[in-house]
Amino acid sequence: MLKGIPKIITPKMLYTLSAMGHGDSLVLADANFPAYRIASGHTLIHLPDTSICEMLKALLTVFPLDHLHEHAGYVMEVDSEDERRGVKTPIWQEYSEILGADNNNRSQLLGSYSRASFYEESTKAQLIILTGECAPYANLMLYKGVLN
Repeated sequence: MLKGIPKIITPKMLYTLSAMGHGDSLVLADANFPAYRIASGHTLIHLPDTSICEMLKALLTVFPLDHLHEHAGYVMEVDSEDERRGVKTPIWQEYSEILGADNNNRSQLLGSYSRASFYEESTKAQLIILTGECAPYANLMLYKGVLN
């Protein structure tokens, strides 16, 4: 164990986060995300008893966000069929609150990618953390920044 590191952050995760460079990305994936297909060749950590909000709070204690990106994090846009069915995404508000507490001075904390673009960007992620999150459209992508 290390002092000051949330115990939810595993040794493999800590190693990968440390090895990532400026602009590298990670995905906090919900339980429905095709992580094993998308992550081929990249680090995949499966934490089925963890929520994305819980993981996000822990990550922000050690992971600097890239301030060169327009947004602090990126979600997957609701597709037109789910929009027509009235699918809601209240978890996005939770993400905004957590990211806002990290003192991000951005007018809009969350950006979005279309489903196809999110999957494409995810293939470039150095780390995918597959959680047990079941909220709709809960996937979240973060980019690593620099320490000043």
